[in-house]
Amino acid sequence: MRLPSLIALQMLECAARLGSFTRAAAELNVTESAISRQIQALEARLGVRFFERVRQRVVLTADGDRYVREIREELKAIERATKDLASRAGGMDVIELAVVPTFATQWLIPRLASFRAEHPRIVVNIHARPEPFHFAESLFDAAIYFGDRPWEGHPHARLLDEGPSIPVCSPLLLEQARLRERDDLLRLPLLHLASRPDAWPDWFSADDEDVRRKARLGARYDLFTMVTGAAICGLGVAVLPAMMVHSEMESGQLVALPFQAARKAEDGGAYFVSYREGKPGDDKAQSFADWLLRQCGANQR
Repeated sequence: MRLPSLIALQMLECAARLGSFTRAAAELNVTESAISRQIQALEARLGVRFFERVRQRVVLTADGDRYVREIREELKAIERATKDLASRAGGMDVIELAVVPTFATQWLIPRLASFRAEHPRIVVNIHARPEPFHFAESLFDAAIYFGDRPWEGHPHARLLDEGPSIPVCSPLLLEQARLRERDDLLRLPLLHLASRPDAWPDWFSADDEDVRRKARLGARYDLFTMVTGAAICGLGVAVLPAMMVHSEMESGQLVALPFQAARKAEDGGAYFVSYREGKPGDDKAQSFADWLLRQCGANQR
């Protein structure tokens, strides 16, 4: 039996992953009718129905789900091998890195010049990926992520504990505010990171509901860079992990306020690196992980 075309399999995988022929067409830059025709031809050839329509989505049948899970890893392997071949043809190795966006912008990217100096033949492509994934179902060679434990099943290392969060603001706002005690902060606009809605309430009080209610007031921002930028521009005070605003404080854009949290914070999570084991002779991900650990060691001294 002749194998189905790679194009048809790519369209099938994309439609299954996105749950939509329309979105699959947009991702692959083809028409929706092209997606539909290829999948219908594949179904007719194999004698299997891959999808059922549920409202505005297409949902895999049991046979379709099993088949897509089996071919997805092979499609990723083909794509990964193609990229590796192209990079080697250009004399370069490539690391596809998935990383939590905040860690990438605030910690990793400012240090990447050091890695490039040590490994000039390795290019690091950075992808924002905050949610967990399986290496076998992805193109990634390595991942940096936040959590309370590492992902199992792959080589990994603990990089950095997040450490305490501290209140920070612009120097001008601190000068104008004339703060005398911790609760004076409630007079200022409080800036919130949407993914950490209880950061301010927890910093102010563990059990005073009135204080916690007041501490929830203020503008919310989806991204760490947004809330940091708002604090730098004097829009208010943010409570953020000290390790993630180190450069802003060092440059004088932000200052730490001289107040302690109502109680010592419980140990938070940490940043980990995990990576795909390479083939013999392909140790680029291991080299990157080793460099990360050296950087973290230097950062903690």
